[in-house]
Amino acid sequence: MMVSTWSCLKLQLQTWIWRHGICNFIRYHNIATDNRLHQQLEHKLIGELQGSKVSHTVHKDLRLLNSMITRHGKNGNVEDARQVFDKMAIRDIVSWNAMIAAYIQNGMMENACHLFDVMPERDVVSWTTMINGYGNNDMIEDACKLFDRMPERNVVAWNSIISKCVQYGRLDEARELFNRMPERNVVSWTAMIQGYAQNGRMEHAEELFYAMPERDVVSWTAMITGYAQNGRIEDAWQLFNEMPERNVVTWTVMIEGYWQNGRLDDAVFLFHKMPKRNLFSWNVMIAGYAQNGRLGDAKQLFDEMPERNYVSWNTMIAGYAQIGRIEDARQMFDNMISRNVVSWTTMIAGYAQNGQMEEARHLFDKMPVRDVVSWNAIIAGYAQNCEYEECLKLFWKMQSVGINPNQSSFGTILSVFPMLACIELGRQVHDHVIKNGFERDSGVKLANALITMYAGCGSIDDANRVFCKMHKRDVVSWTAMIGGYAQHGEGKRALQLFEQMQVAGIKPDHVTLTGVLFACSHSGLVDEGRHVFGSICQDNSIKPRVEHYVCMVDLLGRAGQLKEAEEFINNMPFQPNALVWRTLLGACGMHSNVGLGQRVAEHVFELNPRNAGAYVLLSNIYAAAGRWDDVIKIRMIMKDRGIEKKPGCSWIEVKNKLCAFSVGDR
Repeated sequence: MMVSTWSCLKLQLQTWIWRHGICNFIRYHNIATDNRLHQQLEHKLIGELQGSKVSHTVHKDLRLLNSMITRHGKNGNVEDARQVFDKMAIRDIVSWNAMIAAYIQNGMMENACHLFDVMPERDVVSWTTMINGYGNNDMIEDACKLFDRMPERNVVAWNSIISKCVQYGRLDEARELFNRMPERNVVSWTAMIQGYAQNGRMEHAEELFYAMPERDVVSWTAMITGYAQNGRIEDAWQLFNEMPERNVVTWTVMIEGYWQNGRLDDAVFLFHKMPKRNLFSWNVMIAGYAQNGRLGDAKQLFDEMPERNYVSWNTMIAGYAQIGRIEDARQMFDNMISRNVVSWTTMIAGYAQNGQMEEARHLFDKMPVRDVVSWNAIIAGYAQNCEYEECLKLFWKMQSVGINPNQSSFGTILSVFPMLACIELGRQVHDHVIKNGFERDSGVKLANALITMYAGCGSIDDANRVFCKMHKRDVVSWTAMIGGYAQHGEGKRALQLFEQMQVAGIKPDHVTLTGVLFACSHSGLVDEGRHVFGSICQDNSIKPRVEHYVCMVDLLGRAGQLKEAEEFINNMPFQPNALVWRTLLGACGMHSNVGLGQRVAEHVFELNPRNAGAYVLLSNIYAAAGRWDDVIKIRMIMKDRGIEKKPGCSWIEVKNKLCAFSVGDR
């Protein structure tokens, strides 16, 4: 039998190479580009194919062929992997598992499912591979159903489904599975500990950690990470010192914990004390400097690195962009010898973060390869810079070129609709979320975005329906719904929900309390607002922030208690900003208090002399009092200082299309 094309020979050629022990020669001397040697190998292989040894060879080299499928899958060459699989005269269960894994690794779940369904036999690895595939592709419900169908399970299968439940924040389900396990290993315990720690439930993490029959370095490191991420850095340090042995990851996690909790100098000290560093350690320390604004130290460490990878360069680019040094970020980007998709995306996000959307779009259009994260970066950039029409256009274009939106894509686009008050488009995207299975599998985060979208678009009933359908809610869920009631002037319902939240054991954060105070101020619930603010002051875990003071000034101002509001500002424990005074100025206009309005306006002009809104508010106060000379004087001051009030802009939906118009448009 003669084989005419190289593609048909490649499978058996690679098998022959491996059997004759010259893999190292190929790896180090690039034999694939040596045509003469290629021809010699090809002739040798053809000789084998023409003989009677072919069937025997396939049997003998089954393990090697399976390895080829695995290697092709890991390298993204799914077609090559499938070609190997299809040409195999005999396949064992490992062959099927390897091909399924190749599909899953490359996001081809439909192909994986089909192959799994037609397998002649399955083992635990087959089932576990599919469970991991579902979990990694936002299909957690399918993963759970498949686990329930498993005829037999080992500890790896149990650990797999527990890890996936943890990954999606389904901790109660994960714990139930953990409790049902017939046997556990250190991985089982560590998976649950990580889940509790990542979700702020450190008391449960501690309970499991100290109940473990044996611990390894990963278990200790998981607890240290949990303490650090939840602000308990002293507990993290104590545990670090108690460890019987540490590896480079443990040291690096402790370093990261220090700078994440504002203790950069301690992180630097520990970095220099490390007995051994790897690339990961260097990158984490550079990130610590960069995220704390010490770019000079970050650059010095970057220059000292024994080796660098994409992460090193991308961290520096992000650091420069974060503090507005966008030219330095671009220079770093241009100096890269090669760039990956993250490098391009980081630079695009940097431009967007600094309001330079033209540059961001120019770079995006030049990208050689784009993934869903790249599209999300440019879409989010337009949203953050209030270019909502372009944001929506790109969201639809992304799908037209074959990129499916993910949870982050939907979260961004849903946040745009309240700004445009276009609820019908919001409903269309909600349908899209359901069709893609994200509402079922991604759960809490997207439900929170939907609540905010519906409430912001004026449909509090739709927001409430989403909230009531949620099987699990986090602090953001409750806060979004409370904020929705606040926006719609339903202060009493907001307070009732706030009480239910506390009964459910969910601890409110500063955003929740801002929403509750806002609800009180817009519903005239002065006494209730005072009580909530007092509870903030008494709670040591939450310090009153400027936004809480703004809400209280608004509450008192709307109720006509202007003198108390002014005293409240003067007694603030920190310097009031322009927004605090501007809020009181608005109340002065509401109650036509010219004298106080003049005093308050002076504070605003001192802190923010180019705030056009404050000038307009004072002018309106004068106009309401009939003081037209003062109105003219304010307008002249604005003209002399070059201060203009930007005209308003509105959007309307016409036949499911978004149309913008400003004052004077026809």
